[in-house]
Amino acid sequence: MMKTSNNLNSGLRGLFTALLCVSMFSCSDFFNPEQDLIQEKDEHYNSLDKVRRATVGAYAGLQPLVESLIVMGDLRADLLVTTQNYDADLLEIDKHEISANNPYASPDPFYDVILDCNDILANLEKSAVDPKMTELKIEAYEAEIRTIRAWVYLQLAQTFKEVPMVKESLDGHFPGYEPRVYDFSTMLNWLVKELEWANEKSRLDWTALDENPVWKKVYINRKALLGELYLLTGNFNASVDVLKDCILNDGNDADEDVLKCAPVSGTSAWKRSWFKIKDGVSGFEHLSVIPFAKDQRQTNRLMNLFSNDKIHRYVLKPSRVAVAKWEAQELKDGSGILEGDLYRGQLASYAVMDKDTIVYKYQVGKSVNQNDAVHTIYRAADLHLLLAEALNQSGQSEDALKVINEKTVGVKESVGIRGRVGLKPVRMVDLKDQNPALASDEKALVELALLEERAMEFAFEGRRWNTLVRFADRAGAPLILAERVASKYKQNDPQLYARLKEKLSSQDNWKLVMPELKKD
Repeated sequence: MMKTSNNLNSGLRGLFTALLCVSMFSCSDFFNPEQDLIQEKDEHYNSLDKVRRATVGAYAGLQPLVESLIVMGDLRADLLVTTQNYDADLLEIDKHEISANNPYASPDPFYDVILDCNDILANLEKSAVDPKMTELKIEAYEAEIRTIRAWVYLQLAQTFKEVPMVKESLDGHFPGYEPRVYDFSTMLNWLVKELEWANEKSRLDWTALDENPVWKKVYINRKALLGELYLLTGNFNASVDVLKDCILNDGNDADEDVLKCAPVSGTSAWKRSWFKIKDGVSGFEHLSVIPFAKDQRQTNRLMNLFSNDKIHRYVLKPSRVAVAKWEAQELKDGSGILEGDLYRGQLASYAVMDKDTIVYKYQVGKSVNQNDAVHTIYRAADLHLLLAEALNQSGQSEDALKVINEKTVGVKESVGIRGRVGLKPVRMVDLKDQNPALASDEKALVELALLEERAMEFAFEGRRWNTLVRFADRAGAPLILAERVASKYKQNDPQLYARLKEKLSSQDNWKLVMPELKKD
């Protein structure tokens, strides 16, 4: 449902009515915030080079979102808990008592990106004065900006019950401007139309901007986003088609292993992918990223959240539930001496250092004060496991299970999500034995297997809460979410376990009310 909000407070109203100046950023320095290249608005877009820089500026706006995406995505779920060094804001999130002024739940940085995108879209035609800016290039830049904006709106829609929709430039808006408000269904329908349009347009060639191969990854892949949107709207056959197209055709044509979940991307290479993104070694896995670079003063605070060294806070750690998932795995060819998920678990996603269990994924290959770990928007495993979901929901449960274990049908190079890290396959007979009440429902059993596999594959990447919401909502079974989230306190705090389970058994408590929409 779409409606007009009369409850926007002065904070968001000020955000909508303030004049936004588009910053100009150097491509060779990724997103260099130090350059003083602010110009008069009429001069912002009068050349191909300036439009390109403005687009890079829009991508730069994604950097401040990373910490919130990870904290809200995994601390609200079952994979992260606070340490004894916690602060009040993190404890609110962990216990699902999030206040209106919690900075991790603030929509403001997301709207900064949206308003930036709107400003670019409103002024793109000015670049036509540059002979190099052809109509096709203008259209390609429009598609790029609309894709960025769509992805940001999706993040808001997955967090808040209702989202103010601003599609206009700020120019000409008067104080008191009241945008329309979209609920989740209305937002999804609009986003699908945006991405269907954008997916038909040419993609910008970022590799022409810089020799550094990370630039191949600094974009939001339209097919991946559209496939995810189709999955969310229940258009499962369309999701299968677009995700498979992305897997087969959006990698490097010179390397058949790219995006295929092939053997080259498995075993110890899974861990190496987290610190080799900037020299192209992990090109087989990462599709879309938000990069950081300390040498260009572009850092994040993830190490401050997760590292237990003397210079960081160490306020979040893996839950026992998360660690137990990796420890419970069996190697496909193991002797029984070494067991567990060796390549995604210990010393990959997590580690034990000085008796503390820490999130290690963002520290692999990093010095103690580097603080510039890349954040992944989409990677190969996303494509394959989203595809598996769509296959399962469209009645192809056997093929969905193959994606987990051994093979993505139609992708000859793939060896499966578990296969590439050397784990025993998940067998249907075992799923039935473990879940006798669901023995006759293979679709539901594969859903459970997908939930477990996604937890181990994407831990601490900010995906878990939205995954639990998606699966529980689709099944009409709130306990899928409630029991898993509460379970991280079942052993140490039975009262909190019971309270969280009761609270999260109501879907009304899964999303937040945007602070600006709260009633008096």
